[in-house]
Amino acid sequence: MSDRQSGHGRKKNRLWILLIVVIVVLLGIVIAINQGGHEQEPSTEQTEENETVDDVQTAETNEEEEETEPSEETDTGLEFPYLLDDDKIQIDSLFQYSGINLDAQNEECEDVASLQLKNNSDQYLEKAEISVELTDGTAFSFEVEDIPAGKSVMAFDTANTAYDGKTGVALIDATTTYSSDAGLKETDVKITSDDNGVQLENISGDALANLKIKYHCVMDDMYFGGISSETEVAGLAAGETTTVDTSESILGDAEVVSITY
Repeated sequence: MSDRQSGHGRKKNRLWILLIVVIVVLLGIVIAINQGGHEQEPSTEQTEENETVDDVQTAETNEEEEETEPSEETDTGLEFPYLLDDDKIQIDSLFQYSGINLDAQNEECEDVASLQLKNNSDQYLEKAEISVELTDGTAFSFEVEDIPAGKSVMAFDTANTAYDGKTGVALIDATTTYSSDAGLKETDVKITSDDNGVQLENISGDALANLKIKYHCVMDDMYFGGISSETEVAGLAAGETTTVDTSESILGDAEVVSITY
């Protein structure tokens, strides 16, 4: 009886020991899993921080590269059309011209600075002296005479100075004189043009003396050359017609712009 009880007690003790061992093993596994999870979390956070730092550094590098890259924009200077003299004069463009420079004693020129100008006022533009300065300091001078209201003209640098066609314009200035009296005297003189030139007919009913006629060379409905030409007629009887000398208009047709007597 005592031997059976003793054997049964030993068997019970082994079961408890085995159960304790199983519990210890399970606890060990749980602890190991938890520790592993905790060890991985800092690694993940560090990776995310590194990625964020890399992104910031890359963005800063790109910004620095954008700042250090040379700008492709160039200084184009003033924009056309450009208005001056209280909007009475409109400068449409500055360009190059090669050929005969009517504003420089008919000298030959190549890529000379040229100006397209319009008289925006309601008066006769007797004279305009125009200065143009480029952004690199190069300067041009233009002279324009006898431009009726609303008319356009191409003028050329009076010193026959070449223009590269690329440098921007920094400054345009003008000194001008206008007249409300100058004109064609249409009630006294009739002007006609044909293949033989320009004719004047006295329709005033009275004799006219010492007529001064100013005219421009015309090409493509624009005055070609800023400086006008002048010719004279000594006398014109009532009803008489005469052909005026416009031989200075060597590059196009002549257009009379004013008559005085």
